[in-house]
Amino acid sequence: MDDKGNHVCMLAKEPKYVDLPPTVGCWRMVLCKIREWRMPCEWHHGSKMYLRSRKSMTRERDRVVELGYWPVLHPYSPIKHYWDCIAFTVGFLAILYIPVEVFKPCPSPYNYYIIIADTVAFLDICLKFITGNDRDGNRVILDSREIARRYLCGTFILDLISTLPFQFIQITEGCRYPTYTSWYLLKLFRLIAIGKAWTNISNQMQLSYVTTTSIAVLTRLVLFIHWMAYIYYQIPIIFVHYYNFKGLANSWIKRFLIEDLYDTSIYIKYSMSLFYVGGMINGAERPSDLGFYLVEETIMSSTIGLIGLMFMVYVWSTLLRMAAYSRFAMYLYEGGLKELQNYMVFKRMPASLRDKIQVFINYKFFGHYFNERDILNTINEQIKQDINMHCCKRLVMNVPLFHEMPIAFLNAIVFKLVQVIYLPGETVIKCDQPGSSIYLIYSGTVAVINAAGQEVAHLRDGSYFGEAALFNPGSQRSSTIIALEITEMYKLSNKEFQSCLQAYPHLKRRLDDYTKSGRRRNFATYN
Repeated sequence: MDDKGNHVCMLAKEPKYVDLPPTVGCWRMVLCKIREWRMPCEWHHGSKMYLRSRKSMTRERDRVVELGYWPVLHPYSPIKHYWDCIAFTVGFLAILYIPVEVFKPCPSPYNYYIIIADTVAFLDICLKFITGNDRDGNRVILDSREIARRYLCGTFILDLISTLPFQFIQITEGCRYPTYTSWYLLKLFRLIAIGKAWTNISNQMQLSYVTTTSIAVLTRLVLFIHWMAYIYYQIPIIFVHYYNFKGLANSWIKRFLIEDLYDTSIYIKYSMSLFYVGGMINGAERPSDLGFYLVEETIMSSTIGLIGLMFMVYVWSTLLRMAAYSRFAMYLYEGGLKELQNYMVFKRMPASLRDKIQVFINYKFFGHYFNERDILNTINEQIKQDINMHCCKRLVMNVPLFHEMPIAFLNAIVFKLVQVIYLPGETVIKCDQPGSSIYLIYSGTVAVINAAGQEVAHLRDGSYFGEAALFNPGSQRSSTIIALEITEMYKLSNKEFQSCLQAYPHLKRRLDDYTKSGRRRNFATYN
């Protein structure tokens, strides 16, 4: 330990994937840097959720390297996250800007920003073919064929439609009453990709469920009214072309003041359209000044009003649900966290201790509240066994002592395991202290220090230590174990181990013979 209490490793540092000699060329260095950026990184929210230890991170990076798929990007990589930020920003601004085109006096289908946004969206499609799928069970899918198959069966068609420049197809001539702008409705399919990018960004920002949902529903409300104003202005233009500017259809654009507003500013045309759309959504009908109604106009107004009513019901119900959710947040994660913070202030805890508690809470719950005891009480015993075996069977089977044991006995062992979490720098066991439990490392890294004070090894996910306590409770520990990172373990005490053996007397005799014969020493790790 240094003066600040931090661990100083005595072992040789492991080489990194991008460690290069100083004489390497610039191009080679750039390629290796790109290789590093496409691998999972420690600060990504997905890595914090699923790759919760250094060994898990190393194992996942090894898997990326061993697959040999150079173009494949890991979903928890820096490139994927930064690209999502770029694609989200460009795409969202395009969704806001595109409806304004119809209000221009003479819009051009070759708008530079819309073309750039389409290009970025097309590049996003290309990257999705080489980006691993987030999760499939317990693993990230990195097989290029499986990635392509899933995307083709998913949202590929809609994503592709939203990127194609259909606005180049001009159905009618002239720009005074443009109809090509009606193709912009297909750009709304881009909201699917924008929503997925926002999910990644919001998770990385660790926004709460209430905040994320509230931002999403309010943004949808703004976009809904914004695009309805565009539709309100675009549909009359389409119909006057359809009727060739004759009859009552020609009066429609006069009724909507489209002809009169041609030479006015975009702001005035947009604000008037927005005003009438807001009135229809709220159920207020626009008064007629021509003494007649068009069937098409009636259908459009009724449709906008009905869809707007349903959308407003969705918005208000969601906001009320979020208000109720936040009101009873005292029973949820955020409320409990706030209560904990008030408690720490009341106890006048030092900043270092408060930070330590905050790190522990963030690791254990990761921003999500759940009461494991209440959850397990709602399911039957068989499902409990399946859950426990799924979580801990691998750990138990890593111990040679438990090899070739009956499944029922292993189930009993798994049920007796107790979860413990150690923060960096905390001591798990001390040398020359009596021991009573074996420890199984679920995730994390610990340092092994012998009686002479020398660091001799690191133990990581799947390792175990202290098994001598199962045979000789109270025997002195031969090593000191210190956590190097947040380490999640399961421990089994000698008392619980002996209680499991009560129902299996033949196994008890076998283990007694195993202990007396001295074979345990062949499997001993660190005790």
